[in-house]
Amino acid sequence: MLGVSIALFTILYTRHLEQQSERARVELRRLSQHVVRVQEHERKSISRELHDEVGQMLTGLRMELANLDGPALRQEPSDYQRLQEAKRLTERTLQCVRDLSMLLRPSMLDDLGLSPAVNWQAKEFSRRSGIPVDVSVDGEIDSMPEDLRTCVYRVIQEALTNAARHARAKRIRVAIRRQPDRLTVAVEDDGVGFSPDRPKGRQGLGLVGLKERIAELSGFVRIDSSPGRGTRIVATIPLPGVLAC
Repeated sequence: MLGVSIALFTILYTRHLEQQSERARVELRRLSQHVVRVQEHERKSISRELHDEVGQMLTGLRMELANLDGPALRQEPSDYQRLQEAKRLTERTLQCVRDLSMLLRPSMLDDLGLSPAVNWQAKEFSRRSGIPVDVSVDGEIDSMPEDLRTCVYRVIQEALTNAARHARAKRIRVAIRRQPDRLTVAVEDDGVGFSPDRPKGRQGLGLVGLKERIAELSGFVRIDSSPGRGTRIVATIPLPGVLAC
């Protein structure tokens, strides 16, 4: 009788722990979604501030410096040289601010849609890394909800960053396909590859974060890779009842 009681208590206590663990997982996912929303809001706010406020002030400074440039100043070589250096520094600073604004969150993602933003991202990534990126889009993706567009953009950004850091790839292909019931995003490289079966802790934060983003959209990620044969990451997201990211 005592043994039966102990067994029953153990079963009930185990179920209680499982329920607590499930509640904790749900709460952790909700917290993760909230953090991502806040992060995207802050990125958007800072990006707009850099572009509108700081960018406008630097543009005004550039115009004032241009107004100082005239025949009289050119008669003073040292002063004229300092002015030209100030103009060059202003131009570099303005370009740096614009680049930071676009990297935080490209305004075209909100103004024009996902397709132009992904194409810009690919060109900018190629410019910085030297790795060509081919982008193909099948279907209309620019009118999708903002949360979904943002998540897809960030997933592609993370996949490209991960490939640049680890894959040693010579070319990367990005394919986005919209179907009536789902959206498929594939990022494929011809790099060194790896074993997808290695422990989760050794996969890198990039892939783990990518999977979590897609999971928050009720989607799933498939990774096809092997040493020496490149990597293909395919994210499938159901379109009906999309969760906010």
